[in-house]
Amino acid sequence: MNERPYRLPKKPVVEKPKGALSRILSVILGLFAALGVAVAVSVVIELVGIALGWWESGHAASLLLTERSYIEAIDRLPLLALSPVMMATTAESHFDTVTQDIRHSAERSRGSDPLSVYFLGALNTTKLVLFRLVVCLFSLPGYAVVALGALIDGLVQRDIRKFTGGHESSYVFHKAKRWVLPGILLTISVYLMLPWSLYPAAVFAPSMALFGFMLYVAASRFKKFL
Repeated sequence: MNERPYRLPKKPVVEKPKGALSRILSVILGLFAALGVAVAVSVVIELVGIALGWWESGHAASLLLTERSYIEAIDRLPLLALSPVMMATTAESHFDTVTQDIRHSAERSRGSDPLSVYFLGALNTTKLVLFRLVVCLFSLPGYAVVALGALIDGLVQRDIRKFTGGHESSYVFHKAKRWVLPGILLTISVYLMLPWSLYPAAVFAPSMALFGFMLYVAASRFKKFL
């Protein structure tokens, strides 16, 4: 009778927790990857729309003018030391410097080369995403103000529930907490890829309201006793 050789049990693999630097780098790389995806999807939508005749070849250029007016309207509200117009102008200047050869070549061959229209549409769409990214950055303080109010109100409700013997529900807390950050990221992603212009308040005001409500629910349903 053959005896099987005794094998030592495998040691469980213990994953080392990531350090602060690796977490920061992973977040930064994830943000750049998300921005690259947003640019790629926006360019594809624009080029498909031009090819199928959904809009004219100058569609993205006209959107640039509209988005620029939105940024100038934000600049009239001196809530921050930074200027959105200055930031947008700086981003546009660097982008034009990098892509000036491609743009000049496409503009010179616009009448003879049908692909030049698509090159110009891709460049204008990429610049459009940069403008919208500036709007997104200047909407973050609004989320911070909403978060402060929602946390204070939610923690007050938690204390009331704690001292009055209210019902403990971790299910509601985890469900609400799950949608706090994804709601912001989904709003920003959709806004960056929109093939038409919308006033920023019409996009971010409902998102801020939903974000504040979810944060309020999560804070009010947090554990009564730590």
